[in-house]
Amino acid sequence: MKSISMSGSVRKSVGGKATKELKANGLVPCVMYGNADPIHFAVDARQFKKLIYTPNVYMVNMNIDGTEYNVFLKAAQFHPVSDEIIHADFFQPEDGQRFELKIPVRVTGNAIGVLNGGRLGLMYRKLRLKGDVNSFPDAVEIDITKLRIGMGVRVSELSVPGCEFLDSANNYVVSVKTARGALDEEEEDEDEEGAEGEAATAEGEAPAAEAPAAAE
Repeated sequence: MKSISMSGSVRKSVGGKATKELKANGLVPCVMYGNADPIHFAVDARQFKKLIYTPNVYMVNMNIDGTEYNVFLKAAQFHPVSDEIIHADFFQPEDGQRFELKIPVRVTGNAIGVLNGGRLGLMYRKLRLKGDVNSFPDAVEIDITKLRIGMGVRVSELSVPGCEFLDSANNYVVSVKTARGALDEEEEDEDEEGAEGEAATAEGEAPAAEAPAAAE
């Protein structure tokens, strides 16, 4: 999968006062969990733009005071007003360790149902997969070309080598539904057909009404 590089420095103190000083200097307090004891460090807030403000998922090559770690973002906290990142947790997996990761969904193709007036619905923007570092894809790709109105793709129909899907197998990931406009057109067609049928019946009844006069 894709990776990006970030760098930080070990924190000398983890108290509340030290944390405020970090934030005042544009730094984000971070913790890395993994093989050994947690590592408390700080990263320039600007480096997070390429990691969190994107639908993509990356492995992070984190350089902490000259030592390289391959980590993944586990959790992030944001300020309730400014929405700026204020804390981040990273996870360093062991070699061959299987763990959970949310992978973005990417649809390809043009669904037949959409071309016929249907509406495409995406129920999941990301799916939970379990695998190791080498098995995770950049995205779960779904070809929707053959989907007609009323059809969809369930989790159970997807496959990624080396990975297990953790979301419910029966859930739809993407589907094509009848759009309101298409439904209105169908109803109008039915109304027109009904009106034509009534008109034809009325025309057929007209001669019958004149029958008594002919009997005279």
